[in-house]
Amino acid sequence: MITVSKEQLDTVEYLLEQSAQGNHVLFGLDIVRKVFASPAISMSEVEAYEVENHIEKMITLENIEKQKAYLEQLSEPTLCLVVKTYFNILENNLYENGSTRH
Repeated sequence: MITVSKEQLDTVEYLLEQSAQGNHVLFGLDIVRKVFASPAISMSEVEAYEVENHIEKMITLENIEKQKAYLEQLSEPTLCLVVKTYFNILENNLYENGSTRH
């Protein structure tokens, strides 16, 4: 479990709100397209742990610019897994917070 400050939580909420509106602040359009154009892959337990660590590290950085810089230094395969996981978190967040469910 990760502990985040109020500022960090505010940043995460901002990122999720922006993403829910289609404005993916952390990721370039090219990587988002690439991730969703590729076939679905399942992550191994080791990969899932690694991705979790990257997301936790990214969240603890003090601003969006540093978060983007951190993500940009990841290898492409790792970044793709992080992006897929981020969108999974977004989807779950939208589902949990939505009042209309079909």
